[in-house]
Amino acid sequence: DGNVVPEEEIAGKIDAVKNTLGKGKVQVKDIKAVPGQAVTLYKVYPERKATVSKVRSLVEDAALDLHWKGVRVVALDDSIGIEIANEHRALVPIRSVLSDDAFRNSEAELPVAIGQTFGNKTVVFDLAKAPHLFVAGAIKQGKTVAINAIVASLLYSKRPEELKLVFIDPKGCGFSAYGRLGGQYLASIPGENPIVQTTVQADKTLAALCEEMEVRYSHLSGCGIGNIVEYNKQASTRGGRWPYIVTIVDEYADLAIPAGRDKESRNMSHRITESIFRLAQKGRAVGIHVILSTQRPSKKVITDSIKATFPTRIAVRTVTRSDSRTIIGTSGAENLIGCGDMILQTGGEAIRLQGAYMGPNETDRLVSYFMSHNEARGT
Repeated sequence: DGNVVPEEEIAGKIDAVKNTLGKGKVQVKDIKAVPGQAVTLYKVYPERKATVSKVRSLVEDAALDLHWKGVRVVALDDSIGIEIANEHRALVPIRSVLSDDAFRNSEAELPVAIGQTFGNKTVVFDLAKAPHLFVAGAIKQGKTVAINAIVASLLYSKRPEELKLVFIDPKGCGFSAYGRLGGQYLASIPGENPIVQTTVQADKTLAALCEEMEVRYSHLSGCGIGNIVEYNKQASTRGGRWPYIVTIVDEYADLAIPAGRDKESRNMSHRITESIFRLAQKGRAVGIHVILSTQRPSKKVITDSIKATFPTRIAVRTVTRSDSRTIIGTSGAENLIGCGDMILQTGGEAIRLQGAYMGPNETDRLVSYFMSHNEARGT
């Protein structure tokens, strides 16, 4: 599954980086390459202190003449990092991250194997600590890749009694394959479509999740317990434990921005955004987590309130530098190369990685596997 970047390609780029920086009076002591599946990191060690902004300016000016793509310059602990797309890229198959020890041995409550970074190192984060996630960027650049990797990770790490998924899909096409998980892994309002596809159903579903959250808080208060982990430890039976509930919203902008100018459309959008804000503010302690996705990363959609309650974010390629800043607070996402090339921001750290890919056929096989596996177990 690995992508071997030819030595001559790496050597050629190291020489070109040295020449480019040398022309700008930045003398280089050493450059070390850390290859990835789609992008290679070149760690530059200057002879004397050099600013990241100067190196960025020199490299970005030269990138066009050198036919480099996906260029991003970042500050590292011990060097200045220059990320350059490989001439030939490879996908990261979902099976390679799910079989990696970083995921298999993870002690996270909700481990997510999102992809691989430089050195083909699998990146795993804990959704329970995230505690909510925003995925944004231009259309067909890798948002679905990220969400599929998250869902696959959660299905492999939790049994149906430990995890419930809520899919809200206003466009009605992104999550249809998961509908077959039905009553095992999906939580939905009785009698409603298991994949939420209308604004009215989204409004009801999110309101029901807020009610569930308040019921769980009442239980915690009555037991003198602080969170879901402690509650589940003291539960006398498996059936008495709470499942984690992960709500995934595709194209959040369609829900946040009213479909019409009429009062009811405005009120419904307001209720939906208020419900999401409440869940994001209070859901973590009782095991309720929210993932939002949008291809319209404007300030109207990604408001200051959303930014404050969704500290973990994934940016795929954006159309503009401004969109990148809206999502992750800095430029860089506009230079990504698409097809799952993404930046994961957790706290103060921003990691560039290649998202783990799961094709439509693999998604169908995954769902079929969990359907038959859990039926055999009697769940």
